[in-house]
Amino acid sequence: MNPSDLTERIMSQARELQNRVSQAANQSAEQMKPYIEQSMNAAGELQKTLAEHASKSAALNQEYTNRAMGHLSELMKLGSEAMRANAEQARQMAQDMVSHARGAYEAAGKESD
Repeated sequence: MNPSDLTERIMSQARELQNRVSQAANQSAEQMKPYIEQSMNAAGELQKTLAEHASKSAALNQEYTNRAMGHLSELMKLGSEAMRANAEQARQMAQDMVSHARGAYEAAGKESD
């Protein structure tokens, strides 16, 4: 896979993750769970893609990749906790997940600049 294709794949997955997390944050607690699960799956896929990219990228891009990976790790931790939390806690965690999804998207975007 050439770097341009990989970058497009990363950005596409990051956009999808950001959309799914935003959907989760806008739902009631019970309705939120499937969206959180989907968000965590999307985050896992993006992590795999970024890990693949990190092994092939230059030092500067690796910094952005590592930053995006950090956001994804935190998002997945919050998602796991949100699945076990009560409604208000889950809503707050989903908002935090949105923030980390945005951070992952922005870090991935800087990498492609």
